[in-house]
Amino acid sequence: MKQNYLGAYGRLLHYVGAIKGEVAVKAALGLGVNASYVLQAVVMAKAVSLAFNGAGVSPILPLVGAAFAAVILRGLLTRYLEIWTKVMAAKVKTKIRFLVFDKILHLGPEYVYNKRSGQLQSIALDGIESLEPFLVNYIPHILCVAVTGFAIGAYLYSLDWVTGLVLIVTMLLCVTVPYLTVPIVAKSIVHYWTSYAALNAQYVDALQGMTTLKAFNAGTLKGDELAGNALDFYQKQIRNTTFSLIDSGIMNLLMSAASLITAALAAYRTDLGIIPVAVVSVFLFLPIECARPMADLNMFWHNSFLGLSVATGIFQIIDRELSIKEKERPDTASMNSGSPGISFQNVSFAYREKSRNAVHNVTFTVPPGKTAAVVGTSGSGKSTLINLLLRFYDTAAGRVCINGVNIRDYGLSYLQSKIAVVFQETYLFEGTVFENIRMAKPDATEEEVMNAAKTANAHEFITALPAGYQTVVSERGATLSGGERQRIAIARAALKDAPILLLDEATSSVRSSYSGRA
Repeated sequence: MKQNYLGAYGRLLHYVGAIKGEVAVKAALGLGVNASYVLQAVVMAKAVSLAFNGAGVSPILPLVGAAFAAVILRGLLTRYLEIWTKVMAAKVKTKIRFLVFDKILHLGPEYVYNKRSGQLQSIALDGIESLEPFLVNYIPHILCVAVTGFAIGAYLYSLDWVTGLVLIVTMLLCVTVPYLTVPIVAKSIVHYWTSYAALNAQYVDALQGMTTLKAFNAGTLKGDELAGNALDFYQKQIRNTTFSLIDSGIMNLLMSAASLITAALAAYRTDLGIIPVAVVSVFLFLPIECARPMADLNMFWHNSFLGLSVATGIFQIIDRELSIKEKERPDTASMNSGSPGISFQNVSFAYREKSRNAVHNVTFTVPPGKTAAVVGTSGSGKSTLINLLLRFYDTAAGRVCINGVNIRDYGLSYLQSKIAVVFQETYLFEGTVFENIRMAKPDATEEEVMNAAKTANAHEFITALPAGYQTVVSERGATLSGGERQRIAIARAALKDAPILLLDEATSSVRSSYSGRA
């Protein structure tokens, strides 16, 4: 398990490489902050040494001023460091989110329909957020710890090799010990994340089905389910926190021991006359500045734990093989002119293995320029024919052809660009009516959008809305009636003006004068 999770983190380093310039700048700023701490420690050690040897105020005051200047410098560097961290985080998280969303788009409805939307949302939003501590904080800080620790260790080694060597060894332990606990922590964090994703999916499901819950007075039943999920999440959270605190406690113990052992050993060797009294104060101040960045590294590591499980979930999506594949050199020209003809030839298909066929041995032809209607009872496979024509799924047997060309030979984008469809269940996105219609043709003019709405017999009711075409519809178009949503969907299809128009019971809630092509 350890190898798997650290392997996933190793793959994530690829995305750090995409912003290596930003990582270098952040590491430089971090080194500047650490250097200000070291400068402050060195001058204060020198001041203490002078005071111990009976020096007056005059030689000490410049050292105090230098320490004060180090504090001011650190404040400025810290401000720029925090700003730069946000810039880095935005860039790398956007890159990963785009990659995940693009892969989900390519996986298509077959993949999405078999997943709970709340679980996918958890990965794409909260999950990728949890990668920030590792990618943006932990990785750059490793460079800071390595440089700062080596510099301080080398300096102390030059003053006394025994004390310096002890400090270096304890620092190496502080860096390596957290990786030894990965197998224990990983199991706990996976359960924590799985429980969180399940709870999130349940809440999304309840919100989307609020109308049904209220209509059937099933709110208490769903509330009990949510309470069970919340309790399970609470228990996993407590367990995860316990393991995290144990691991953090070990790290804090090691860092405290490093400082104490170094100080005690330096004092002992000073008493033996090996270390000069004038430099002993350096061994009291500098080990603390070694422990400080180590403490930050420990904090970033623990904040990265949630990403342990999320990283594997992300790569499960990225690595998933596409079930709908294009040819190496697809056809992107056979539908460029004229009205296309459609033929289904002995087509059979089932949505799941070993389940009954949604369609079985279907054969029919729609000649170019003709309109055809497929009639059947609910569940007879009418919508399945549309899904197959759009290549959301591939046939199990037989083939689907357009203009005599198997649709598997067409490029996916090219094929779907030639088909306009109004689905049985109309989906509108959060945004204006105008934006929802123009989705079919992003460069359409206002006049084109209105003409499409008139074609769908939707212009009249749209202009009667509070802000006309600029009226904002809520998610899924819940503020509109079923008929109004369908008219907007028909307008969207009309605006696309594709050579093939598919209507999947698109006028079940509305009477429309729009007639299309097939």
